[in-house]
Amino acid sequence: MAKSRRRRKSRAGGIVLVLLVLIILGFGGWKIYRIIGPNTEEADIADLFGVNEEQTAIMYNYELQKATGIRENGTCYLPGDWVQTILNKRFYWDEDEHLMVYVMPGEVVRMDSRMTGEDGKRLLIEAEGKVWISTDVIRKYTDVRIEEFSDRDVSRVFVTTPDFYGESVCGVRGKTALRTRTSYKGYVITEVAKGSKVRVVPEHPNSAPNEVWQRVMTPDGFTGYIRRSRLYEAEASDYDSGFRAPDYGRTPAEKTPVLLGWHQVTNKDANRYLAGLTANAAGLTVVSPTWFSLRGNEGLYECYADASYVDSAHEKGVQVWALIENLDDSVTLGTLLKKTAVRRKLIAQIMADAEFYGIDGINVDFEYLRGDAAKAYLEFIRELSVPCREKGLVLSVDVPNAASYNTHYDRGELAVFCDYVINMGYDEHTAGDDPGSTSSLPFFRDGLERTLTEVPAERLIAGIPFYTRAWTVTPEGRVSSEALSMAGAAAWAEEQGIVLKWDPDLGQNTGSVTSESGTVRSIWMENDASEKERVQAAREYSVAGIACWRLGFEEESVWKILSPDAKTDQ
Repeated sequence: MAKSRRRRKSRAGGIVLVLLVLIILGFGGWKIYRIIGPNTEEADIADLFGVNEEQTAIMYNYELQKATGIRENGTCYLPGDWVQTILNKRFYWDEDEHLMVYVMPGEVVRMDSRMTGEDGKRLLIEAEGKVWISTDVIRKYTDVRIEEFSDRDVSRVFVTTPDFYGESVCGVRGKTALRTRTSYKGYVITEVAKGSKVRVVPEHPNSAPNEVWQRVMTPDGFTGYIRRSRLYEAEASDYDSGFRAPDYGRTPAEKTPVLLGWHQVTNKDANRYLAGLTANAAGLTVVSPTWFSLRGNEGLYECYADASYVDSAHEKGVQVWALIENLDDSVTLGTLLKKTAVRRKLIAQIMADAEFYGIDGINVDFEYLRGDAAKAYLEFIRELSVPCREKGLVLSVDVPNAASYNTHYDRGELAVFCDYVINMGYDEHTAGDDPGSTSSLPFFRDGLERTLTEVPAERLIAGIPFYTRAWTVTPEGRVSSEALSMAGAAAWAEEQGIVLKWDPDLGQNTGSVTSESGTVRSIWMENDASEKERVQAAREYSVAGIACWRLGFEEESVWKILSPDAKTDQ
């Protein structure tokens, strides 16, 4: 009896031991599985997209943006500043007048937050000093693909540009997890059903190539990673947004190549000098008098125009492109141009004067443009282009010699809306600088080459100087200069006893002299020789013409060089 009880205890103990072993093995196996097996934990979608319930995440070319949108009545709205910076710089928001402005070839479209589309939904939302643009409006004016999703309590919008329209699509072999990273340990974003089609999307910038995992986008709007072995039959998937770029076709000049001479007019009496200034200007096709001088910041200007001047120019076969400038101290360009009402007023007055005086074109010469005024400046040019196109007026714009510090002029955008962009290839050294050339040949060439990266040659005019700066440096180091005509510069050099020497690198005659007191006088001469070098360079680049500042500062002989028929290689 005792022996039987001992056997039962032994068997019970063995069972307990086996169970303990199984439990330990099971726990250990689970631990091992947790270590080496795939992660089954789901990702927090809100954290993944970095938004709360009131925000809409923006994925731009499959990269999450810091900017967020909003959603109203089932439509996404993207922040206006982000849209203008990233997608389409032609959206212009006037925060003072609460207007969104967009220029089309034949009209200036203006929208506010009260306006709705055919579906009754607002075109814009304005709140807390900011504006959001509906995706429908963005699609209308921009070549983009926009896909909107709002499931799993997260609103998100995918915006892709044409460079990303040609992705391939793959099928999924079996139900599989979309993961946050290239590992089984990545969190599960969503489960992808067997046979689903996923879009192959670019890897994150600076990520190393991965032969095992592929980044994809699922039909329900998530991006993540799937093992390549789970994908099959990659096939091209082209996309057409349906957007067709508007034709901002410009009015071609009647005469090409262009040979333009600026005529400095500071009062109406100066108009009577036209005949004398152009009497020997062989080949001149355009005269640009400085007729419109801005005053203040409300769209007003002094007008020195004269209809008889236009008649006289036309009798010579010369067009008149009236220049408008901002050089008066009362003008703050950014303040003036940012106001939609002021731009409209200014443009309406320019058009009225152009019609009244029979002007052929408008030349915009807004100088010392600050970076913070660039958007308003470009918007003014866009809006001005509409009536100029309608009335057949040539629109040209003057820009400083292209350099890294003045790219905000956005010459490429100007070339879309203007007939001509005139690169002012001078003022290399000007008042307040150390002595140097007004326009050395390397400086001139560099300006043209930089501009040609943005502006087609047939829209580019090379601006050249007729003036020279004569420099004086005292023994104390004080620097002064004066702008002289070609004849005046030659007389000054002779008077100072300067012996000029040709510098082939600069493309100019240069020279200096030091007085007994230690005063240094120097000059980099503008004359037939320097102009010949520039004209030859301009023709090498096949630009549309030459513009000269200013009439009356040249020697008569220079016109034989500037004339489109002149030979500069002799």
